[in-house]
Amino acid sequence: MNETTPPRQQVIEHRLPREYDYHRIPAPWMQMTLMRILAALGAGDQASSEGMYEVLADAMRRADTGITAGYAIVYEALRAVTTIYPNEVLLDAAATAISRFIRSDSHNLRYVGIQGLAAIVRDHPKYAADHQMAVIDCLLDPDESLKRKTLDLLLRMTNSANVVVIVDKLTAFLTTATEDSFRLDLVNRITQCAERFAPADDWYVQTMMTVFDLAGDKVSNEVAQTLLQLIADDPDGDDDDDGDDDDGRTALRTEAVEDFLTLIEKPTLPPVLAQSAAWVLGEYGMMSESSSAAEIMVKLCDMCEQLDINGMVDGEANAAAAKASAGRSGTPVDTAGATSAATKATTKSCIVTALMKLCAQVQAYYITYE
Repeated sequence: MNETTPPRQQVIEHRLPREYDYHRIPAPWMQMTLMRILAALGAGDQASSEGMYEVLADAMRRADTGITAGYAIVYEALRAVTTIYPNEVLLDAAATAISRFIRSDSHNLRYVGIQGLAAIVRDHPKYAADHQMAVIDCLLDPDESLKRKTLDLLLRMTNSANVVVIVDKLTAFLTTATEDSFRLDLVNRITQCAERFAPADDWYVQTMMTVFDLAGDKVSNEVAQTLLQLIADDPDGDDDDDGDDDDGRTALRTEAVEDFLTLIEKPTLPPVLAQSAAWVLGEYGMMSESSSAAEIMVKLCDMCEQLDINGMVDGEANAAAAKASAGRSGTPVDTAGATSAATKATTKSCIVTALMKLCAQVQAYYITYE
């Protein structure tokens, strides 16, 4: 290993001819090449890596001069630090250097900073917490490629300890975002983070309701199905729960009903939202504390009137509803399927099924108490 050290020392100590310098940085391209060689030699080799620590630390310190060529050397040194056998002091120095990139006014440096921090947190996630707010601020950058890199990094950085903060920030960005593809990326990252690290079921349901409200047209069928399954599931997998768990599940379902009753007041409803609302209201509408069953049925009928189903008569819709409801009691609807007229037909089928279930629950209620 000692044989690889002298060339690096010769370069940084200006022992090479001056024509190798670039803006007072000694032979930057050669330095970057040497960084890549050191990374390859030290990968998975503790003994070789230990001989590189001082060299890499010196390289980052000398190159951090505010010059673009120096930034390139710092970045290559960082890549080497994250490739060789880890050293905490070096990782601290690399994280400190990369934080200046992320906070820079330069789009290019912020992009490099995001890439560098992603390399660090991949194997050393503890460094994410110190920089998560600076990373989130990169979403304000107008550069689309930087925003997408930032979203990818945030997904890597998220854990059970910071998921609430990160999802809250992403949701705030979703409130103001206007570009269609960026809104879709935000919804995907929010739902992925929430599904993986939700601290509680009620938080997850509320987060999904907020996403439905802000960007219901961007929510996938799979995400909606996960939400409905969570609402439907019993904590212990049976219907005999009692005590706090049962109270919590009842509160969660009641809150979901109230949220969907609010959402269906929107002038236009994406199919996935309309289908999800119909299923929840059909299953648990009787739990509502703000609306009677009759009022909920009126709202469901209003939803039906909003649908423009070309060439589909009520008889066909009712037949589809009867088929959908047979053998499906207590199970979320399948929101996946075709688009266009077929999707509208499926949506109407879900609404009719919900009406049938509510009618049956009202009838059972009065029979019981008579």
